[in-house]
Amino acid sequence: MTMKLNCSILTPERTLYEGQVEFAIVQAHDGEIGFLYNHAPLVSELGVGEVRLRTANTTDFFYVEGGFVEIKENDLILICEQAMRKDELVRSEIEYKINDFTKLDVKERMKLDIELRKLKARLKVAAR
Repeated sequence: MTMKLNCSILTPERTLYEGQVEFAIVQAHDGEIGFLYNHAPLVSELGVGEVRLRTANTTDFFYVEGGFVEIKENDLILICEQAMRKDELVRSEIEYKINDFTKLDVKERMKLDIELRKLKARLKVAAR
């Protein structure tokens, strides 16, 4: 019998995911964190990037921007400022926006660097 985590991904607007997973990898503010059944209690700040949720035969991909992750008693909760499922990301649109950024001069690009990192993280998830 496989032990599973109860997992929820929430934003202020909606519940993006609700279900059980065998393994989760979450983008924290300082790197990735992996979660399995009976993980020690933890609260961490989310970063910008990818979340992977694995069940027996599938892996679901999500994009998150900021918020918090908590695991306690096998309940994994991600409260995100913004989050999207892979199927909500349009790869060609993201690539077009990235291309527009690279055409800017260095000064303008520095101002928009955070937005570019967000777009690249979205593209990584969309390309899965």
